[in-house]
Amino acid sequence: MRPVRLCLILLLLLFPLHVLAEEALIGKVNTRKGSLNLRSQPTTDSKTIARISNGTCILIIQSGNDFCLCEWNGKTGYCSTEYLTFLRNADSALLQYRVLRKGDQGEDVLALKKRLQELGYLRSGSTLSDSFNAILEERVRLFQRQIGATENGIASQELQALLHSARAPQCTQTLSAVRSRVRSKSNETNREICGCCMGEGCECCNYTGWIDVIP
Repeated sequence: MRPVRLCLILLLLLFPLHVLAEEALIGKVNTRKGSLNLRSQPTTDSKTIARISNGTCILIIQSGNDFCLCEWNGKTGYCSTEYLTFLRNADSALLQYRVLRKGDQGEDVLALKKRLQELGYLRSGSTLSDSFNAILEERVRLFQRQIGATENGIASQELQALLHSARAPQCTQTLSAVRSRVRSKSNETNREICGCCMGEGCECCNYTGWIDVIP
């Protein structure tokens, strides 16, 4: 038997075809509701290492009929194949992001805002914080509308990978005036930050940045 053929046979014995074909896939958690358990062993009664939120993309190291060997957030374990959707053509760069939604905080939220601002989905000069607030949720919906995606206001890993790439489209839509109710320093009257300029001053607020509200 020729050495090349012998090596090929040994390779196939050591690494089954389904492993070679599906190694380093990306899988998306699809539990419909709740989280997916990352377990220490490929059994339903083994120790739970972590719980992965629905909609999260994870690395599939090795696929199986019942369980897949996975890596997520620096942890390696087994997830039920039933609750994973394989994304065979996905860019592995999306794994560097986490799913972001209203209420989240962090540097990645600030990076999301900065990128949306660069593309025109947030007004230039607006003050940016690291909190995922209602305004950001509305602007994520705007970006989703621009790319024809489901408008749920959640910045998925796939959405962030596209947003931070050269393929991300510039905003061509009119930005709506989003206003946040705040109380004045004197606490005597209520005022709203002008959503058009986010406090910077424009025609809508007579260049004061604020709009008085009658209680």
